[in-house]
Amino acid sequence: MLAGQKSGTVWALEPDTGKVVWRRDIGAGTPNGGIHWGIGLDGETVIVPVAHIGRPLPGAEAFDPKLQPGLYGLDVNTGEIAWHYSATPSCEGERGKKAPRCDRLYGFSGAPTIIDGAAVTGSLDGRLFVIDTRTGERLWTYDTLRDFQGLNGVAGRGGSFDAASIVGVNGLVLVGSGYGMFGQAPGNMLLAFRPQR
Repeated sequence: MLAGQKSGTVWALEPDTGKVVWRRDIGAGTPNGGIHWGIGLDGETVIVPVAHIGRPLPGAEAFDPKLQPGLYGLDVNTGEIAWHYSATPSCEGERGKKAPRCDRLYGFSGAPTIIDGAAVTGSLDGRLFVIDTRTGERLWTYDTLRDFQGLNGVAGRGGSFDAASIVGVNGLVLVGSGYGMFGQAPGNMLLAFRPQR
């Protein structure tokens, strides 16, 4: 059994006994950090989104200073980090006005959606990413932090990704863009994506 914790720890447990098989600490977590809404699994790779690394707690063992917010691929058998995709802030131009605290809130919070060897995940600053689950390579990205005209004729705006906001169904990826809590960018869009034909 695999589980992620807001403290930044990933656990592998024996489901019958609760015995710890392995644990991997990816930072120390923070109120807006750690592992929030879940993790994913693609074959032998555990896909772990981390919103913020935090800093070592007093009396706690120091963690690897190379850890960064982003997406981690862990070996399901050992918990070793196989790859890491670093999230980076994007505050240039109008983004800095539309994404509050974009210099600090840019990691991944929602559980990734795994589709055909790719992890689809959204950032706290409104960008949608598709990451290769074998290598951690970024395959595609789309900035939803913009104005849209809905099919219903209503003007809308994209915003932060947080909580449960990405679903793959019937050849489409549906994403809810906008999360106006905790100083993040509000929005009201349901966006649909499909592979290029």
